Amino acid sequence: MKFSSAVDSLTKENLFLRTAVKILGFAVLFLTMAVLFLHDKSPVVVERSSRGMEIVQMTKLARSEADIQQAIRLMLIARFDSGAVNADVFLSKRQMELREAEQKEMKARGLYQGVVFRSAKVTKEEAFVEFDRVLSVGEIRSALKTVVKVAFEEVDPTELNPYGLKLALAAPTESKKEDKR
Repeated sequence: MKFSSAVDSLTKENLFLRTAVKILGFAVLFLTMAVLFLHDKSPVVVERSSRGMEIVQMTKLARSEADIQQAIRLMLIARFDSGAVNADVFLSKRQMELREAEQKEMKARGLYQGVVFRSAKVTKEEAFVEFDRVLSVGEIRSALKTVVKVAFEEVDPTELNPYGLKLALAAPTESKKEDKR
């Protein structure tokens, strides 16, 4: 092999490597810019439907008044109903401890408690809920009107809790009696 052909092949190899470095440098620069511009965009979801594949736009989780009402109903049943299943899905740790203590005491006395939801007034900062607590001992039943101030915390929605809300506070409120004159 001649010296000139060795230098010629080395020059071609260097030219190829310089070109590859430039192309890869531009690709890295392009991808960096793409990441900087697209890092806060919502993801694109492709869903299979009867019409084939279609792109579904992601939306922010916005709870409607009806969703909050239904979530409050489920949270109250989980908190106060003796027959509630999977109460921990809708209750915070503190409310779960209160529920377990209350249910243990009621079971010792032979009481069963049910909930009849009446209404809920929801504002931005708090919610006042009116419901009836139905206590039963055997065949004897008694309904007690109850009004509680409710506060809830946001959690990630799950299949069992699609509203993404857990009961954090259920404090009884004093009924204001009108002065009789």
